Amino acid sequence: MAILIFDLDGTLVDTSPLVLPAFRRALSAFPGTPVPSEDVMRKTFGLPDAEIWRVLMPNAGEEERNAAFHLSERFVCEAMGHADVLLPHARDVLKALRDDGHTLTVASNCGPAYLEAVLTTQNIGQYFTEPLCLGGIGGRSKADILARHVRRFGRAGAWMIGDRKSDVEAAQQTGIPAIGCRFGFGDPEELEGAQAVIHDLRELLSLFPG
Repeated sequence: MAILIFDLDGTLVDTSPLVLPAFRRALSAFPGTPVPSEDVMRKTFGLPDAEIWRVLMPNAGEEERNAAFHLSERFVCEAMGHADVLLPHARDVLKALRDDGHTLTVASNCGPAYLEAVLTTQNIGQYFTEPLCLGGIGGRSKADILARHVRRFGRAGAWMIGDRKSDVEAAQQTGIPAIGCRFGFGDPEELEGAQAVIHDLRELLSLFPG
């Protein structure tokens, strides 16, 4: 059986309808701070939180960026309780993979509050074993999360599943294969180096039969 390590944003969920307004609300709390274009905001999806706010507030200090991050995170988590942000077929695929005996877990660049909100409000937490996020382990990159998972579950049969270059690179650095999700936020070239590319989550059921 496989160890399937899932990214969240662009892989299992799309919180952009919540995140974009939250970014704007958080930035508005700092008078004189320019609001980046939607395109710039979207290109930050899936990045570590510290990198996101360096892009969104390039001229601000670390204290202001941290404050803006916590504001936006609160706005998103509050809104998530009233929204369905799962990508098509996500819950059914997760249930089927888990029922077939595979071990599922999470490696996300988000913070603990966001991770908990996704797993709880979208009713998918029961499918994962020891989900981890970058903010929760105090890591610097997604490879740090994968290293934790490899220590816990072993490298044999482990796969990283995600939509961004950081997912593929983290898998390469950890010595495990990657599956790129073409339906996510990343550009096609970001998935170069992945051992497989899928266009629909249901393709995982063929790649990992019970």
